[in-house]
Amino acid sequence: MFETKIDISHIPFSRYGAYAAIAAVPANEERTSFKELILLYAKLRGGESPIFSMKIGTDKPQEFSCSADPGSVTVKTNDGCATLYIRDDDTIIIESKGLDFHIDSHHRGTYGTEYGENKYSLIINPYSVYATVYILEGEGTLLADPNSQRVIKRDMDFRCVNGKSCIGITMTLKQPKDLPLPVIPSKDIADIKEEWCQFAAQMEEFKSRDEKTDAFTLLTWYNLWSSFVRADDIYYRDSMLMSKKGMSALWSWDHCFNALAIARCKDKEFAKKKAFDQFAAPFWLQTEKGVLPDMWNPDNITRWGTTKPPVHGWCFSRLMDYFDFDEAELKTVYGWLEKWTSWWLNYSDTDNDGIPDYPQGCDSGWDNSTLFDLGFYCETPDLPAYLIMQMNTLARISRKLGDEGTALSWDKKAEEMLDRFLAHSYNGERFIPKLSISHKCQENPTSLLSLMPLVLGDLLPKDIFDKLVVILKRDFLTEIGLATEMPSSPEYNPDGYWRGPIWAPSTYLIVDGLRRGGYPELAKEIAEKYCDMSCNKAKGNYENFDALSGIGRRAPGYTWSASVYMILRGEYLN
Repeated sequence: MFETKIDISHIPFSRYGAYAAIAAVPANEERTSFKELILLYAKLRGGESPIFSMKIGTDKPQEFSCSADPGSVTVKTNDGCATLYIRDDDTIIIESKGLDFHIDSHHRGTYGTEYGENKYSLIINPYSVYATVYILEGEGTLLADPNSQRVIKRDMDFRCVNGKSCIGITMTLKQPKDLPLPVIPSKDIADIKEEWCQFAAQMEEFKSRDEKTDAFTLLTWYNLWSSFVRADDIYYRDSMLMSKKGMSALWSWDHCFNALAIARCKDKEFAKKKAFDQFAAPFWLQTEKGVLPDMWNPDNITRWGTTKPPVHGWCFSRLMDYFDFDEAELKTVYGWLEKWTSWWLNYSDTDNDGIPDYPQGCDSGWDNSTLFDLGFYCETPDLPAYLIMQMNTLARISRKLGDEGTALSWDKKAEEMLDRFLAHSYNGERFIPKLSISHKCQENPTSLLSLMPLVLGDLLPKDIFDKLVVILKRDFLTEIGLATEMPSSPEYNPDGYWRGPIWAPSTYLIVDGLRRGGYPELAKEIAEKYCDMSCNKAKGNYENFDALSGIGRRAPGYTWSASVYMILRGEYLN
């Protein structure tokens, strides 16, 4: 197995279960030198999650080199080195040999005090994060803000004594956390590496392609491992975040792709448990009427008012291909999916024409797709397709439970939805979006979202499926992969979010539909393009990718992109 070297300016450094994480800020484009480390706490989201920044030197900051493996981060200058690691879910340890360093609070609402011997207590407002700093070796100073009229202490200097220093920082919500002693860095780091090796051994066996690809695949697996957080509050099970930097939350469709990736672990009992936990994540919060939240994270925010598309029936059907579920599990999932399907039919069909709508782009997951330039409450072609897949899954579950009557009822509902969908949204050449009520439409949509009925595979009439494939290849398939907006469109933007870039979920949903629809070679071609782009062009798993150059766009170290890479490599390139 290759040694796993991590660029923590791309993938935040963390470990399975931890909310604490560390990222590096490069000093140059080549990332050969760095200017600071960011200490993150993933119970907060977006710009809130950076809690402290760490600079080398207490008077004048120095640039430093930075390297990392799954056990620890190492920073070096000509004066010495420092090692950082995640001791437990909420604790970062910094051990220095020869380097003094300065820690800034990222939030001006922070205030702290000396608290006992060699111990500082800080509260970060308005987020109510409790940070406790323990000086285990060396000396420290809690600094007052010289620009404040009041005595506010929030930043810290730490210096070596006899060439050494060691500090521990705990970060928690609700109440401070003690640091168990003694701290033995060498033992802690060895234990972390052993945990990683056990998880790495769960990665499915791949036929070696080349050293670079295999090393990237292992790094991608680390990306997934290090993005897990421990069950807490409304995370009812251990959960894989989108990232521990910025996108530190769950959304109600990203978890499906992460579930499918973790389902490929070697140990099938382990794989089933972890995959089911990821799949189930939003359903623990499902309302009585059946809707799922848009996003959520512990003790901080649960966002309602928008939701995400119903890809969950498609996802669970794929999980049923991997695993045998017992009666209790199937009944539970049936209840979830039945309520979720009914919500779309009963509460998101504004004009009651039997074709549900998205109030706005965010509900589709394609926030700013050009289909939504039509206006609000848009009947887009993807939504009925997902619901048909979900109805088929409900029928499949019913048959597994021995309830043929209910299965036939769902079969009929799926057939009726497909007939209604074709009559409503298919113009003889392609599917078109329409506004609810007025049915104003786009006759020639330029968004890949209009082709998402390909996810139906062989459920779609073959002549229609074939026409969609022609449009897909002609208008959206680049040398890199599937653009989300036609590159020839005047609305195409290489960094336009859903107006051009390649995205992991749209890629995999279409690839899976092509496989089931009789185009396995095209599915494999797109899978190869995606994996090559991730490994050789972007050199990382980003939120999305430039459809013409393949460079990464937006958030790096993004788990649904990492998950889709793992799935596609396993299914098509192995």
